[in-house]
Amino acid sequence: MAKQWTPQEQMLLRMTSEFTANEIAPLDLQIDHAGRYPDGLFEQVVATGFLSLMLPNEFGGAGFGPEVTAEVVRRVAEGNASMAATLEGHYKTVYQMLKYGTPALQAKYFPTAGQRIFGFGMTEPTGGSNPMSIRTTAVRQGSDWVLNGNKIMITNGGLAEVYCVLAKTGPQELSVFVVDQDMPGFAFGKRENFIGLRGTPVGEIFMNDVRVSDDYLLGQVGQGGEIGDSAHDDACILMGAVLTGIMDHALGLATSYAKERKAGSTPIGELGSIQRKLADIAMGRETTRLLYQNAAARHAAGQPYSEEATMAKAYGSRTAVAACDDALQVFGGYGYSRDYPLAHLIADARALEIAEGTVEKMRAAIAAEELAK
Repeated sequence: MAKQWTPQEQMLLRMTSEFTANEIAPLDLQIDHAGRYPDGLFEQVVATGFLSLMLPNEFGGAGFGPEVTAEVVRRVAEGNASMAATLEGHYKTVYQMLKYGTPALQAKYFPTAGQRIFGFGMTEPTGGSNPMSIRTTAVRQGSDWVLNGNKIMITNGGLAEVYCVLAKTGPQELSVFVVDQDMPGFAFGKRENFIGLRGTPVGEIFMNDVRVSDDYLLGQVGQGGEIGDSAHDDACILMGAVLTGIMDHALGLATSYAKERKAGSTPIGELGSIQRKLADIAMGRETTRLLYQNAAARHAAGQPYSEEATMAKAYGSRTAVAACDDALQVFGGYGYSRDYPLAHLIADARALEIAEGTVEKMRAAIAAEELAK
């Protein structure tokens, strides 16, 4: 059954659709071609309140749950997937600080979380899918922890001001700490030059003797694997929403073009070969939507949702690439032109076959869940 939104949620979603249509979607191609957000756009996103959707009321947030937050991400992605991915990176990080952060940590960072982007850093040159191979360390010195190491491929890296980072607190022990750009020893590295999601900054950070107290530890010492998995699961729900939005975008373009473009005197939308492509895009979009919404509903209800979230990302990423390719084919030669958005939609979707774990890793995780039943 379709989710029944509250009046407050309906108002938020109407605002999201209107803001996306008026302020984000018209800049979609510009964002891709420039590889960055135009001056002032991100500030508009902040001013509109998108960063504080899930924050508790006592910290100036709206207190929305995971279902409506994912729907916001989908609607933004329909206009531009890069901006939706920027929100995804922020939301998954805030969720972990809500779940595992100390009251002192929340009191320090949450009052400004509606104005500052947050990021989650796990990946390193030596550790991607296998977190135990990371080299970042957190060593106890007196009453503090001292962090050393670097993180790469961080969504919002360089744009975010606050980061949750995975570190080794023992040879086989992982923990997560919160650091920020104002701490001595913290520095930014390069930004990646990716082929898709080009507006979303993805970069690296360096930590050289960054010193933090126990209040900056998320959860308990040794709980890093669990927190990383939690961040991954939340990201997969939101990425399912991003992928659905990408397919919404592609389907809207393809159906409009199929109604207007003619083969002789016949609109190409009446041709069976074109209809099959439109139908496949619609089915893939709808299936991905149901997968991520099911995972979000389970999350909201306090039920296990890891496998469902993984399915949304694994299925959605492969399906979105194929859907955008079908949409490009509907446009023919025009679809292959950078003057139209189909090429960057394929590249945007393709990124999510890699980010937050490869499709291969996702399928292995789903298989392991099924074999364990």
